[in-house]
Amino acid sequence: MNDEQIERRIEFIVEQQARFVVDIQQIKERQEAEAELWREKHESLRDAMTAVVGIVGRVAKAQERTEEKLTELTNKQAETDDRLNVLVGVVERYFSGNGQSPKRKSHSSKASAKRPQTKSSRKK
Repeated sequence: MNDEQIERRIEFIVEQQARFVVDIQQIKERQEAEAELWREKHESLRDAMTAVVGIVGRVAKAQERTEEKLTELTNKQAETDDRLNVLVGVVERYFSGNGQSPKRKSHSSKASAKRPQTKSSRKK
């Protein structure tokens, strides 16, 4: 190899090296930009997850309150059923004759006791 060939090869190697440096720099810049995008997406996703966890917590508390209210309502319904059954029993006994109210004393016997006796009533 003569000096000219060596010189061309050196120039070729230097040019290739320069291209590699430029390419590597572009790759680094692209990688940094993508890393920033990933950081932003990560932060956004973290914020969304935090919001979802908060919402789930509130929903869980609301569910607990709903279960408490449902239990309370169930108990009140059972009390109402019991009271209604007692009332139905009273009404059924009343209409079937088993629960008649005490018979009133006849007004005529009280009235006759208070009225002055007439001649016809004295004869009895």
